[in-house]
Amino acid sequence: MAERGEVRIIWVAIPLVAVLLLATGVGVLKATVDRQWSRTLPPGTVIENVQVGGLTKDVAVARLRERLEQPLHRSIKVTAERFEAQTSPWDLGLRLDVEAVVDQAMERARGRNLFTRTWSRMVTSGPSYIPATPTWGEGGIDGLLAQAEKAVNDAPRDADIDLSTGFVKVVPAKAGRALDVDRSRQALITGVTLRDETVRLTTSATKPNTDPAVSKIILIRTGENRLYLYDNGAITKSWPVATGLAGFPTPTGTFQIVSKILNPTWTNPGSAWARGMPARIGPGPSNPLGTKALALNAPGILIHATSDRGSIGFNASHGCIRMTEEDEAELFGMVSQGTRVAIVQAEPPKARGSAPSPTANPEQAAAVNF
Repeated sequence: MAERGEVRIIWVAIPLVAVLLLATGVGVLKATVDRQWSRTLPPGTVIENVQVGGLTKDVAVARLRERLEQPLHRSIKVTAERFEAQTSPWDLGLRLDVEAVVDQAMERARGRNLFTRTWSRMVTSGPSYIPATPTWGEGGIDGLLAQAEKAVNDAPRDADIDLSTGFVKVVPAKAGRALDVDRSRQALITGVTLRDETVRLTTSATKPNTDPAVSKIILIRTGENRLYLYDNGAITKSWPVATGLAGFPTPTGTFQIVSKILNPTWTNPGSAWARGMPARIGPGPSNPLGTKALALNAPGILIHATSDRGSIGFNASHGCIRMTEEDEAELFGMVSQGTRVAIVQAEPPKARGSAPSPTANPEQAAAVNF
């Protein structure tokens, strides 16, 4: 009886052992196959319309570099006024990390359990789509636009006057040009998106500042001792004047009328030549400035009337510009505050033939010598 029991145990154990061995073998086989499959992408894997199922990582990366990355290195010609450059979407900052995308696809497959992984590879239900969209980084476009700005930008030129000939020549204003950075940036992005071979950057004109002071200009030529009034670049009127003595020259350069003064008051400048004269001389017949004066932004310099008519046409003042009362009144009514005044040395100083007569009246002396 004992022998029969032992036989039954053996016959029961044999199938169990066989089942265990079979299960172990299948498990080992599945694990081995899974390790092999883990080196390749699952069948049906599609990355941005590129079939990569069944490929190893290196092969998939190489295929994606050819199909997806290489187009980002295509040449693009970028142009603007006085600027041309060759670049590419990649150089502009549009990048795609294909290796990271492949890693993502393989990691997605590894995330399942062993049975699910095996089953999905043996019986696929359709393609597994993974997007791979290039993204813009910083710096590429900015660098190109900075280069374009240096080449394109041209500051506007305001109207000015040229005194190189001793007379006035008005240099007209000139519009400038500037790169429209925002619109040019969008043009580059749009061109890359549409796969354009050439992209034209956007520029715009920049207007100069308007300067009405150059439409009417006073020119004073010392030595010649004449004042010219220009209107829109042409001489419309001229008058004889007196300018500074050789020892007290009228300053040369370009100035402006800063104020128009009616019935001005003469103030003693404290100079050696004014020693002994009153501190102030108010409006009236004794005032050396007459009834009207145009003050310049050159310190202490006026274009004013004088009663010393004999000084007109000579270098006879202490720096100011003298005119007869009637000529000063005419000029006074023709110019405004802000008018430019150009003073040039045209000829050597021209002194009067004789010095003024001595006088004990300091106010009269001021009228003659100022």
